[in-house]
Amino acid sequence: MKKQILLRSAIGFPVGVCISNLILLVIALCIGTYAPCAPGCTALFGSETASATAQFLLSGLVGAVYAGSSVIWEVETWSLFRATATHFCITTPLFWGASLLLGWCGLNLWNMLLYLGIFLCIYLSIWLSQYSVYRRKIRKINQKLQEDTKQ
Repeated sequence: MKKQILLRSAIGFPVGVCISNLILLVIALCIGTYAPCAPGCTALFGSETASATAQFLLSGLVGAVYAGSSVIWEVETWSLFRATATHFCITTPLFWGASLLLGWCGLNLWNMLLYLGIFLCIYLSIWLSQYSVYRRKIRKINQKLQEDTKQ
């Protein structure tokens, strides 16, 4: 399992960086100007180069943790609730911390609640889509088993 965690994390790092940059490009296309980082991030780190480096590293770390922690879903002795709660508790604090440091989320209560709500909706959407995919696969397997036992 440790080997899988490391392999998935190694793949997740560049994926996290790519997703972060894709989001920046989509925002630039929507508003018409490109900024490599949020203004709050640049102010915190003192320069665009330092803030871009921090964003690169933290985006990669978030991607690595999400990818590496996906092995949780393969622990067959765990309930769906336990796996979900564990994954959520590992990934959410890191994502939240990175979001605050990188200026993706404003530091007032309204912005934080709005950002958390959006995050929860996205997390739930991804979880539900994965649940649906696996549920369909299980149904097909069970159907095939029933057909095989009837013959």
